[in-house]
Amino acid sequence: MMPQHDNFYDVYSKAKKIKIKWPHGARMAIALAGNLEAWTEIPNPKHRRTHHVGGSNPIKEDDVVSLYDCRTASENDYGGRTGVWRILRILDKYGVKASFNTNALCIHRYPEAVKAVHQRGHEIVGHSYAEDFQLTQLTEEQERDEIRTCAKMFQDFVGVRPTGWLTSGMRHTERTLGILADEGFAWHGDAVNDDNPYPVNINGKTMIVVPYKNAVSGLNDTGMYRRGITARDVFNSFKDEFDLLYEESADEPKMLTLAMHCQMAFPATGKVYDECIKYAKSFPDLWFAKRCEIVDWVKKKCL
Repeated sequence: MMPQHDNFYDVYSKAKKIKIKWPHGARMAIALAGNLEAWTEIPNPKHRRTHHVGGSNPIKEDDVVSLYDCRTASENDYGGRTGVWRILRILDKYGVKASFNTNALCIHRYPEAVKAVHQRGHEIVGHSYAEDFQLTQLTEEQERDEIRTCAKMFQDFVGVRPTGWLTSGMRHTERTLGILADEGFAWHGDAVNDDNPYPVNINGKTMIVVPYKNAVSGLNDTGMYRRGITARDVFNSFKDEFDLLYEESADEPKMLTLAMHCQMAFPATGKVYDECIKYAKSFPDLWFAKRCEIVDWVKKKCL
């Protein structure tokens, strides 16, 4: 029997494509995305979506007596303790701003990092409370409460409420977009079904969907590492995607996203992030913009 309703195809896939134009005739918008993330380390494995804290090569639940995965926790802690500062230095070096998808738990785990992201003029994007709890695990009431609570936590901590949302693991539900609209968010970033932003009308409001990168793409560093590919391959993928989009942008303006996970920002990867931004900056007619800036522009000039 054919399903009577399919939320993703009915809402996202059928959304109208719009004619994009960027400020000052730019051919491409370059959207740099940082990911500042934290895991709960709840001892009972049944509460973890993958039965481990996070990262790669987790121990199996039935292999050990201890319910903690200290090695993986240490890998993840690199992000808020060390990696975020490397990414911030690189962004400062090139005078560009990024949108940081930030778990609200980071306010407790890495308060100085969250403050630094905000104080340097980068965008804080709501990214669920913790990386190991996804919205697909929650009831509608719990999902609404999580989104509302995360927004309030950032408002209380840095004085600014996020206008955008990227779900932990990009695992939103059929309810998420409507809840975000109800809660005053302007954009949603979980979809990967387009190169450019597009509008979705829901609950009487216009939400902008700003496509991200998934684990298959070479521009999502976690995807590269989980397939055993080196940091150098991230640059090669960035260059390939940049070159093709830049060529296509002669006829139709494009957007490119570079995802930089703080827990992946080891020295070798940091060098690659630096080289990616340097490569892009060697081309004319580009607009380096935070996602909130892209959304504001699209709403004012492209709808």
